[in-house]
Amino acid sequence: MKTLLLLSVLFSGLAIGQEITPTSRIYQSLNFADDMNFENLDLAIERQMKSFDRIGLKGQIKFGSKVYPKTVLKTSLELLRTLAGNAKNCLTQNPAEQCMAEFNRAMNDQFAIYIPVPKKSEPGYKSSNTTQFTSYYSPDMVGSRVRSARFNKAIYRKPVEAAHQNYSRVNIDYYGALEGKGYDIFWVEDSFYDLYLLHVQGGGRIHVHNPDGSEEIKYLSYDGKNSQPFKMVYHYMMAQGYLKPGAAGVPDQRRFLEENPDKEEEVFNSCPSYVYFKESDEEPVGLNNIPLTEGRSLAIDSRIYKTMGLINFVKTVKATHVDEAGKVVKAPYSRFYIAQDTGGAIRGNARCDLYSGYGKLAELIAYNTNEMGQQYFLVKK
Repeated sequence: MKTLLLLSVLFSGLAIGQEITPTSRIYQSLNFADDMNFENLDLAIERQMKSFDRIGLKGQIKFGSKVYPKTVLKTSLELLRTLAGNAKNCLTQNPAEQCMAEFNRAMNDQFAIYIPVPKKSEPGYKSSNTTQFTSYYSPDMVGSRVRSARFNKAIYRKPVEAAHQNYSRVNIDYYGALEGKGYDIFWVEDSFYDLYLLHVQGGGRIHVHNPDGSEEIKYLSYDGKNSQPFKMVYHYMMAQGYLKPGAAGVPDQRRFLEENPDKEEEVFNSCPSYVYFKESDEEPVGLNNIPLTEGRSLAIDSRIYKTMGLINFVKTVKATHVDEAGKVVKAPYSRFYIAQDTGGAIRGNARCDLYSGYGKLAELIAYNTNEMGQQYFLVKK
């Protein structure tokens, strides 16, 4: 009995600190084409490395049937940085076909490739272990630190007093519940709908016009919210007949509100939640305060993948432009990403939210991505 107890304690001790990922190894060569030609990859890796240095990598992580020390996440990123750097150097002197062939041989030789195994409840379960992809972005705002006729809508930091934290969206935006209390950090020229989208995304970038005529770029990061429920306004707009099925996207919502300003307050009253922001010199952050990198960061379910910094290679479809008929045109692509964020709606073994960054194209991609595709985790052999 004592021997059994000792063995039980011993084996349970081995499992301490071990993270298990719902993945399976595949033994096939991939074409690691990167549609951004490695742009921003070094930056995303550097930001992840700083996070690893700050928080450390203790314990083990299991991919498929193999257990690795968690330090493999760091050495995997170092290897990817080296191989991508070699490819970029090669491209300055040699044909692209030669350089990418060498890069692909090295990647397939030196990395073990794993895929997520979807649960039965996930869309990818019946689609050959594919992953569901959506996208998010950081809205661009134009504003000032000083209120004026042009810059007349406020962005607030979270109030210290509990009594001031829980005003509704309409009370704050339309009835000035927080005006004059010292919590405004910027005043913007953008619409209340733009502010709502900023709240949906949880972070953004602001082009600041200073009184002396100079301009600067600052970033807005999440600083908490009131305790009231969040509801996407399009649900209310659909229920009221303001939008029609098949025409309820962001452009449709924006068009309705611009054409019917008398309905604005009514629509926003359906979403009493309000998000507060803090000013930053760095881009909006994901988990572990890692600044997100345009086109390189992605969000996964942190309840399942508890350690950030996993290398992802993604093959799916993205929006590229809007044609003359107003139709969104999409095209397949593949790219390296790093798992650096999570989200309340990102739930599942095979579920990703891809960070598209800033600007109109980023917004187009974010609001027109709901695709199935392939997700691969890369681990140094």
